[in-house]
Amino acid sequence: MNPFYLVIPAAGIGLRSGRTGPKQFETVGGHSLLTLTLSRFLGHPALAGVMVALAPNQSPPDDFPVDPRIRLCVGGDTRALSVLKACQALPAPADAWVLVHDAARPFVTHDDIDALLDSLADDRAVYLVGAVADTLRTHDGETLARERIHRVLTPQGARLGTLIRALGLPVTGTDEVSYLQAAGVPCVAVESVGHNLKITHPGDWALADALARQPGF
Repeated sequence: MNPFYLVIPAAGIGLRSGRTGPKQFETVGGHSLLTLTLSRFLGHPALAGVMVALAPNQSPPDDFPVDPRIRLCVGGDTRALSVLKACQALPAPADAWVLVHDAARPFVTHDDIDALLDSLADDRAVYLVGAVADTLRTHDGETLARERIHRVLTPQGARLGTLIRALGLPVTGTDEVSYLQAAGVPCVAVESVGHNLKITHPGDWALADALARQPGF
């Protein structure tokens, strides 16, 4: 299995979450959200190192893991800039594999991580997706075919040098795949087998807390 590095952009605020401060420092299941998310990766045998991008003058939460593989850097004003800065700060060669993961997704599974690592190849990037269960319609009433759509999740991964090159492009995107595709990198979707909830809206907190308190989590 490919060794990999992890990048977590955690410099944002999460305005849609209904909390007054950065959501990644809020408590879920008795732990900070950032620490809970990190814990999903620290036990993976292929993890080589971690770079967490924080806002300027921001300290990690009190329960932040003590692990020599974890390093911190200062992020940017956007997600893309935070990821770029974290990638540039990683003490890794350009051909190292890097997975980028949302700080607000604390339920990613090792099965999903393994599936991504197994799908990595020299000439392509990978990203996790989820099936769409609901009927989707545009605002003007057009119904979209579910079999042609998936939800784009994280982690998303590529070679470190490829990520740095793509994230430096003058384009606007909401995830790493947006930049990788703009750079002409083939991107392969890998379907998630887990419950990869992203805490985004106020109603997500209670569900996340209940999931995090389940036995065996």
